[in-house]
Amino acid sequence: MESRHWRKLVRWCTFALLAGCAFVRAEGVPIAVDRLERDPAQTDAAAVIAGAYRDQFHSEAYAALTPMGDREVWYRVHLASDWRTERPPVLSIFDPQGLDITAYAPPTYAGVVHSIYSAKANAGFTRHALVVILPAALSATTPIYLRVAPERAIPRRICIHDITQARVSDLARGRLDVLFPAIQLATLLVMLSFFVVLRERMYAYFVGLVGFTVVYELYAFGIGYELFPLDLFASLGARPMWVAAAAGGFFLIVFSIQFLELDRSAPRLDRLIRLFRWPLGALALCAAIPPLSNGWWVEEALALTMLFVAPLLIVAGVVSWQHGGRRGGFYLCAWIPGLLFLIVRALQLIARWPLPEWLEFALPAALAFASVVLAFGLSDYSLSMRHERDVAHRLAEHDELTGALNRRAILDRLRTAFLHARESFEPLSVLFLDLDHFKRLNDSYGHRAGDQCLRAVVVSIAGELRQGEALGRYGGEEFLIVLPGASSADAQVVAERIRNRVETMPLLVSGLQMQLTLSIGVAALDLQVHSAEDLIECADAALYRAKSGGRNLVSTHPGSTGLFGTSAREG
Repeated sequence: MESRHWRKLVRWCTFALLAGCAFVRAEGVPIAVDRLERDPAQTDAAAVIAGAYRDQFHSEAYAALTPMGDREVWYRVHLASDWRTERPPVLSIFDPQGLDITAYAPPTYAGVVHSIYSAKANAGFTRHALVVILPAALSATTPIYLRVAPERAIPRRICIHDITQARVSDLARGRLDVLFPAIQLATLLVMLSFFVVLRERMYAYFVGLVGFTVVYELYAFGIGYELFPLDLFASLGARPMWVAAAAGGFFLIVFSIQFLELDRSAPRLDRLIRLFRWPLGALALCAAIPPLSNGWWVEEALALTMLFVAPLLIVAGVVSWQHGGRRGGFYLCAWIPGLLFLIVRALQLIARWPLPEWLEFALPAALAFASVVLAFGLSDYSLSMRHERDVAHRLAEHDELTGALNRRAILDRLRTAFLHARESFEPLSVLFLDLDHFKRLNDSYGHRAGDQCLRAVVVSIAGELRQGEALGRYGGEEFLIVLPGASSADAQVVAERIRNRVETMPLLVSGLQMQLTLSIGVAALDLQVHSAEDLIECADAALYRAKSGGRNLVSTHPGSTGLFGTSAREG
């Protein structure tokens, strides 16, 4: 794909992904959030609901819940004004990973535990938020109480929506839940096919990177806790998400190292980035073992590690690009948005800032974008590999001086044509050519002049050949021509044309006009020829007769009756 086309695709993908992120935004109605300033060990739930501590609740500056790391905390939420519509309101608590909340809502104020890890969580809604459906007759003076279990002290946004608005917003989120992993899974399947066919490790690393990224997103979106077989690990809480994040980071490093060829362009940077594989592998192992991953230290360690890795990978992409690496350009285009968002996400977790609404889908969108662009980069890599393979194949088969097939390649062509002619009873002929007085030419004018003559002869001979016919340098000034489908008579006509063309060819070497001639031996497949080597011997014997007869002649082997088939070549 031409560069202007993939650049246009990148621009449209960026626009579509950012537009999709903006689409999920939904505003709630004004609410007030108050926090109970009291020792939870001395706080009775029934007394809180009865209003015994109403004067000890203090207003929060913004609509969010902030858990405490070592103890429970109580919140009171109420509307700024009475609910005016017939449709019931819905209380939503966003960024619900790790939250364990008991909600006491009117009219019964029966405590109901809400967690995205529960099998029955959020019936009718996705798991982007913990959802509490409230009565339609809710007044501004009717509070909702929330008891928040000990957790990381990261503020979590809360809002109250009309249930219809809540469902519309949730549906938009649900569509994006599917869109971004689906984009990545499509690229994963394509690259998996490449790996199965090519057995190139880079494609396996890409599959690992995208695969673990998808698993991470499914758990982050909450889908993993209700989708088989990922739901089998729901009891582990956030740990499966950490395992996927750490493993994805590991594969990001090994893929980046190989894709950018850092060992060539920046060996020191390569060694530095390689070091981060082991902490990520260790964190993945710790996250998979519950006794080793109590609390949230694994996620914070992951965030700290990626805070160092992401800038290093950006630098690696720049270095590779500056060294003329086409892959570096693909890498930067793919990963700069994702790595920048990853840095923001890591800072948010380390500093325990509230999760910005735009970042909830911006990071998955950037990761999906990266997978698409990198798929193009890997396809471009495959094309370059094929080109290099074709060049290597051509160099392995062709004579470096003249461009004709080398001895091994022309013999392979002859053997293949011989077997085909034997099986199908079709004619086959061979021409054995020798440049007359070539040694005297080399001695008189030098090897450079001799090389020029050989190249000129090859160009002249090639002008008389058709598709499927092969010319090869047999050795020194000797050449072999394979003519599939040509009878003995056809081969003689071709040989005479070649002899005449070389004889009349204008040739100026080192300022001197020179004339070259060829002696040619012709042999055709018949019942007396049992192998390709026998056919060459017949042509060689005919060439010897042409040399003995005075040179600049075409001689046909007397046994070449050409009994096989009908000629497929017009003279």
